[in-house]
Amino acid sequence: MSDLLTFAREEFKEDSLVPVPAEKERFETMFGWMLENGANFDKLKVRYYAPDYRGVHAGKDIKKGETILYVPKHEIITLEMAFASPIGAQMFAKGHRNRLLSPKHSFLATYVMQERRKDVTPFDKYIDILPKAFDNFPIFYT
Repeated sequence: MSDLLTFAREEFKEDSLVPVPAEKERFETMFGWMLENGANFDKLKVRYYAPDYRGVHAGKDIKKGETILYVPKHEIITLEMAFASPIGAQMFAKGHRNRLLSPKHSFLATYVMQERRKDVTPFDKYIDILPKAFDNFPIFYT
């Protein structure tokens, strides 16, 4: 049991910031944007494993009932925003909400794609850190 405890303590101490300088800058920019706009995530740390593999871990002890993540609604891409977007409105009008296998994900994905194409979007800091590929996702395996 002491080996497991030692391992857990070392993991807890480990620097959680992204080791790749370009990636680190992108994450710090997004974290700064989140904090400036009212988010709170001081109990969490992000681990960067590879360009398409990240994780969120406890960075501090968390007590029962404590808030570990707070993101104000204006920092969240919502389904309502996706429905109201140009493509989302067309999809909704054509009844795709009832015909798609995963309608919520489909509407949100099209919204993010629309935002990604814009020169200016309130979510650019978030969109910038999204993986560029999902090679580790099972549906893409050969």
